[in-house]
Amino acid sequence: MKGKIKLRRFLENADDKSFLLLCHHNADPDSLGSAIAFARYLKGRGVKRVKIGVAQSVSSYAKRLLEFSPVPVERNPVVDDEIDAVMIFDTSSLEQLEPIELPRGKTVILIDHHVEKERPIPADIVVVDSSRTSTAEIVWELFKYLGFADEPSARVLLAGILTDTANFRFANARTFKTVGEILEAFPIQMGEIQQLVAPVGDENTEQARKMAVLKACQRLELKKFRRYIIAISRVSAYESMACKVFLQLGADIAVVGSEKKGVRISVRAKEALVKNGLHLGKILEKVGPVIDGSGGGHAGAAGANGKKNLDEAIKLIVKEIEKFLAKNG
Repeated sequence: MKGKIKLRRFLENADDKSFLLLCHHNADPDSLGSAIAFARYLKGRGVKRVKIGVAQSVSSYAKRLLEFSPVPVERNPVVDDEIDAVMIFDTSSLEQLEPIELPRGKTVILIDHHVEKERPIPADIVVVDSSRTSTAEIVWELFKYLGFADEPSARVLLAGILTDTANFRFANARTFKTVGEILEAFPIQMGEIQQLVAPVGDENTEQARKMAVLKACQRLELKKFRRYIIAISRVSAYESMACKVFLQLGADIAVVGSEKKGVRISVRAKEALVKNGLHLGKILEKVGPVIDGSGGGHAGAAGANGKKNLDEAIKLIVKEIEKFLAKNG
């Protein structure tokens, strides 16, 4: 991994520095778990001033990870003069950190597994490996290099790996090698990790999820391109859940958008299309400028956040998908 030597040299002389570890919008287990694990590493080596910040919120799938954090997790923290270094996890654009702003004069460290964009986050130290299926895998590799491991960190990193690979559906040989190393090092059952990432919610939340998915079905539009079915819908929340349901019902690709509190889009595809070369993350990157925001993600699961033009964005996504299917279907 590029940058790991530079990172180690920086950390060797950083015990008196103040760190802010940042996670993207609606922080998922991969982003938050990686930040929590690295906070444990920093505290373990004697760094006293460590904070974790999330942009806007923590996802329901990641909330149970908070109990493993050695420091409080702050929503939309201010990067003030007391912060010396900012570490950003699982984030490929500054738009994913809004409303958090990064002032000049800070040492910025980026740890991520997404394909680098044309305008990447300006960072002093970059540890990016797009061949990895999660940022948590990269953090585990860094810990081996730095000589650190503890069981709570192992648990939150496994949570990140499990969710970012969609329960190992998008895992590869290196993913399983990392998981095997962690399970050999610590007495952890994967069933415990599955319980750890179960969504946190009350009865009202469960009702809201059900209603959102049913409304998505009610508003469903189906497009058939050759032998493939593209499911398109709009909801006010739980876009990714609606996508998963559409794939379970038989769609090959699902596109679900929302215009509540800005524009959000979630897209999912069947594994067969991913194996054939479809990369939804690259398609969603093209959507960022259209919605005045940013987009990206994995080959089989991607998303975008912005401020406007949902209909135009969905048209662009469908057009790009059909273009791929015409060449590779």
